[in-house]
Order: sequence, then C-alpha cells, then structure tokens
Amino acid sequence: MSDQNERKPKRGKEKKYSANEVKDETVIYGAFDSETAGLGGELLMLQCSIMGESRVFTGEHKLRDFVDYLGKFPSPCIWYGWHTAYDWRYIIPYLIERQFHCEFNLRTESDIYQVTFSYYESQIVMRDAAALFKPGTRLADFSRSFTPELPKMEIDIEFFDINNPEHIAYAIRDVEILTLGLPRFNALASKHFGVGLGHTAAGTAMKAWQRTIPAGVFYKTSKMDDREAYIRDSYYGGLVFLTRNDLLTSEGDKPVARTYDINSSYPYVMDTFGVPDGRVIETDDYQLGMMGIYHVKVRTPDDLVIPILPGRDAQGNMRWRRGVFETKVTNRELIFAVANGYEILDIYSGLAFEETIHPFSDYIAKCKRIRKEFKGQTEEEVGKLFQNSLYGKYASRRERRRVFMPQSDEECFDAIPLGISGLWVKTDIHDGMRCRPEWAVFITAHARLRLLQTAYSVGVDRCIYGDTDSLTVLDGYESAIDTGSEYGQFKLEKSWRKFRAIAPKVYSGELMNGSYIGAAKGLPRKSITDQNWLDLIESGQSSASALSLSGLVVGMKNGFAPASVLDRKSSDLSNSSNYEQLTGNRVRVKLAS
Repeated sequence: MSDQNERKPKRGKEKKYSANEVKDETVIYGAFDSETAGLGGELLMLQCSIMGESRVFTGEHKLRDFVDYLGKFPSPCIWYGWHTAYDWRYIIPYLIERQFHCEFNLRTESDIYQVTFSYYESQIVMRDAAALFKPGTRLADFSRSFTPELPKMEIDIEFFDINNPEHIAYAIRDVEILTLGLPRFNALASKHFGVGLGHTAAGTAMKAWQRTIPAGVFYKTSKMDDREAYIRDSYYGGLVFLTRNDLLTSEGDKPVARTYDINSSYPYVMDTFGVPDGRVIETDDYQLGMMGIYHVKVRTPDDLVIPILPGRDAQGNMRWRRGVFETKVTNRELIFAVANGYEILDIYSGLAFEETIHPFSDYIAKCKRIRKEFKGQTEEEVGKLFQNSLYGKYASRRERRRVFMPQSDEECFDAIPLGISGLWVKTDIHDGMRCRPEWAVFITAHARLRLLQTAYSVGVDRCIYGDTDSLTVLDGYESAIDTGSEYGQFKLEKSWRKFRAIAPKVYSGELMNGSYIGAAKGLPRKSITDQNWLDLIESGQSSASALSLSGLVVGMKNGFAPASVLDRKSSDLSNSSNYEQLTGNRVRVKLAS
C-alpha cells in the first residue's frame, strides 16, 4: 500500500448557484445515544429510536446487538446523535475491531460529523444532529423548540443505573426527542424554504438561499486557482478588542457601562452592501468605484487604540497589529482605515470586480418576514438560524479529510496510515465545490466595519470592549449609537453596575439587576460559578476544575480512559496574540514584527 501523502484535486462537475441545482435526500430519521459509567467510563447502554419504536441494548453483546438493529433499516434511513463525539469513542473502536468497511468524514482535524459503514448489502449512515444548529445549542434547547410535549428529562447522569426505570426513561426520551423533532424541523424547512435538511446548518441555508434565486438566473462559482487562493488570504473573522482592563464601578443608580448588539449583523450587510461579481481586473493600482481586494503595506497611527485592518502571521493566523505590516484586505476597509489615520505605503497587487450585485435581498426578506410573522414561535428560530448560517459557506474549504478502512491497495493511493489498525487517512480536494470566497470576504469585512464605524463614532477611548457584533461603551454616549429594532441597528443588551474587560473573550461584571455574568475563555463553561465572575471582577484571574477526556484519535490509538480532573485558568493579556498592556490599565495592539 502506498504511503504517499500528496493531495490531488477530486474533480467534479462544474457547479453554479441556481434554484434547480438544489438536491435533497429522502430521509427516514433514526436516533441513537449512549450511556456510560461516569464521563469516559464503561459503556453501560446504547439506545435508539425509529418510526415510533425505541430500543435499549445492555449486556455483554450490546454493541453487536445495536449494530445488528441499525442494519435492519437500510437507506434512506439516517441515524442521528447529539454531539456525537462522545458516542464515537465507543462505536468506532467496535467497527474497527469487527473490520467493518467504514469511513469517517471530518469537518476539522478531529471533528467527525458523519460515520458510514457497510452492513452486508446495506450502508449505515450516522450523523451529528447538532451540526444542523448554531454552536452551543443543547438538546434541551432543541426540545423546547421542536418537541415541547417531550421536554428533556434530568437525572444525575454521573450515576446512570441501567436497572433504574427513571434512568431508562431519561435515555429513551433523548432519542425520542430527535426522532420527533428532526422531521418537524425538516417539515418547516420544506414549508418555508422548499428544501430538506442538509448535513449542516450552513449547507441547509445554502440550499434555502438557492431556492430564492429567480428562474433562469445563476451565479458562477469559483475556480480552484491562484486567484482564489489570493482571495482566501483576505477572508477574516470577527474583531475582538479591549482598550482597558481596570474595574469600572457605578457611583449611583446609573450604569457605568452598557453593551449594545447589532441586530442581524451579517444578514444586514449581505442585503445592504451586496457582493462583487463580473469580470475581474488584476491590477497594481487602486481602482475607483469597484469592489476590490488589495495586497498592501500599511502604517498604523502611533496612537492606535482600536485596530481596523487585520493581517496574518507566518502560520496564516488572523492577527491585529500596529506599526508597519503587509496584508490583503478589501477596498472598503482601506478607505475607512485611511480616514482614521492609517497610511498606505505600497500597493503590490489587487483584484477589482466590475460589478456589485445583491443576490441575497429576496432571501433575507423571506427570513425577516418569517421571523416577524411567527414571532415567539419555532418558525422564528428557524428563520433566524437560516439567515445567520449562510455567509461563511461561500468560503468553505475545498479540503475534506476522511478516515477509512480500505478494501484494496488502490484505495490507499495518496493516503497515509493513521496508526490505528486498518485505518488510513486521506485529504481530498474538491475542485468542483460551490465556492465564492470573495462573497464571504466582503460580508465579514462589512460586518466588522459596522462595528468599527460605531466604535469610532462613539470615540475609541469611550469603548471598553467589542466582540464581532457587540460593543460595550461607557455610559452617557448612547446618542452616538444608531439604536432601533431594524436589521443593522444596535439594541441595548446589558446595563452594568460593574464591568471589567480582561482579555479577548474574557470579561466579567455585575448587571444592574444584581446578577453576575461574563465570558471566560480558558475555563470550562459547565464549571463556572458566580465566584468565578467575582474573582475575575476583583483580580482579573480565575480558575476552575473540570473533567477532561483525551481526544478521539488519541484514544483510538492508545486506548480510552475515564475522564481525569484538570485545573484550568482563565486567559489574560499575557497569552494574547494581539494585545498587550501598555501602562497602568491601558491596553494596546501589539507591534508588528
């Protein structure tokens, strides 16, 4: 078998965006789950539900009986779990041990979103249902929206007892929620958008958007070439910043600071500003009146407080810097940066687009209409999910990793052994994938600019903290903020009696109602208590203990062990890649190297 690791494009039919390009699966929804003796402990039970029937599997041969049962329901049945990374720890080793012809598809280096394996003449497909929703969605949230008559039950899961009827009922309820709720979700997607559920929220939103493209209209997709690579270099995420890290406390009945969020930030800019299209002009000079992406050298103001232009380090990571550095950014960002003290020292190259189009207006209008018509109902959540899940899909990575058990030497060409019995790993590059990375570039750039324009209008010294679509400012400056209920306007979210920004994704405070909340990157969410928020307010540091499991691939190689307790500390400026403390409580952007 070959041990080469050269990645070659997996060619496909040239794709375009149009209504008649949408393909849907016919699906029978099954659900599965597992219960263990504590986190990472012995597998106690597997349970599944399909077409109104629920089953549990215990005893010595529970994995065998579970797989045999799944094999009774061939395609178009798809089995869904919820946050399945944990279940894979028990199911995948069994499939490997039994030498099933299996394949695992990964979203990232370690995030498996689908497992398929052959069972005699059938192919069993298992997926993660949580991928259909926004990150952080819990099964309890899903049940409140889609199966209110079947709320998620609660028990002390650490001491699951297969002889306790209440515990069995808890386990069965989880799979019944999925088999009842997913068809309802699918029915709403079909009713309002004319599509069935895809593999992920973004994939489903993409299909829904395509359904709104008028008949006879199509948009070309990107080609995998040097131009696309150039464009992808200018695709960045959200801006997170802080300007000071001291404790601010109200001296009276008025709050010391307020936090404002942008209403539907990404849908707003998608609809309002449009995206580039048409003939692309390669240039080494600035092209007026056209959307463009430029490779430039810039110098920031010496007193830069809130950065405007992002860049990349040697490893390709997004960075915010002051001083002199090179970057690839949009013309819209350059215009705003120059207006606020940046200098363009050189333009090395650029891509300018002859047209600006608005392909999302009908789609965003539909989502907005659904949200308004079904206010407070499940449909409102579906409309919000669909409108917010689309923008990044246009910059989807063409690389797709898969781990598989080959049946022939030919299957191992360009693959490498994973180091686990019988498994190989391969990265396929799909040159026929639907991509328009320049659309994602401008959508995210305009979203950052919406936040930045407001921050600079308020005054950079009056802004304490910002994160993607929210801004925390000193009290008394709300007149500079465009507040309202329309998309793109800001709404008041929090009023703080005490507030302290500590580092990117780390802040804490007391609200005017007396409750304590915040963000604490580095600490496990489930372990955070009010004392952690108090510690962060008072000292800027906190710690918490949590159970931790080894990664899936590591566990497959070395054997799975029960969770161990780890002590974790919250992040602070000392490990920030973008910010540093200047003097006293002032925080500044790091100097470009």
